[in-house]
Amino acid sequence: MKNKVKKPSEQEKTRNLTETGVINFKNRLTLVLEGLSGNAFAKKVGMSEAVIRDYLCGKTYPSLNRLAIIAQKCDVPIEWLATGKGGCRLADEGSGQVSVHIPFHNVNEINKAFSVIESIPFDLTLIKHHNCETGDLAAVWVKGDSMEPTISNQDIVIVNKANCKPTDGFLYAVQYDDQISVKRIQHQGSNLVLISDNPKYPNIIGDKNDLQNFKVIGHVIYLLKNLD
Repeated sequence: MKNKVKKPSEQEKTRNLTETGVINFKNRLTLVLEGLSGNAFAKKVGMSEAVIRDYLCGKTYPSLNRLAIIAQKCDVPIEWLATGKGGCRLADEGSGQVSVHIPFHNVNEINKAFSVIESIPFDLTLIKHHNCETGDLAAVWVKGDSMEPTISNQDIVIVNKANCKPTDGFLYAVQYDDQISVKRIQHQGSNLVLISDNPKYPNIIGDKNDLQNFKVIGHVIYLLKNLD
């Protein structure tokens, strides 16, 4: 009589995923999206949008083969992608500088300006492949759930202010109606359409030439997830 193999309980599965770091795969995957929509990223790695969406929600985890494909297409180490161990980008050993302080911006409640409130340290190696100047970077604290599941309330985005010419489908920090929001952008003639990833929020249409009330602050290049 063959001995039956005991299947691990859900509690044991969760403990294993937690101990190995695999449970936070969705957060690392969000980073390597680098502002792409789920559909655009799915095309980039040759997978279905539904599969990528399940990964981002933490519903499922990729097989080793799919993990290798994502790591190769996104130019990140497979060990880091799977477990979070090791570095995400190769460090420049010659410079000696490994971090930079990025000004933290928010809406000033008095004059509604894009004002500096503090700064945060950021790993310099994570932005080198974007070929941007550190002086052009800003950190923005996201509020609300309009960009769920990509961006959650209390997350922080790193914005390249030198890139203010929006490309359809990418994420940008935009100032409109005296507030700062992160949205996907789509060109429609003389207008720019601001699109939320959360379908319960309607699109917002702004005039490209109305710089007084509608301004693209910069391209979102990194997302720092709040894991609380």
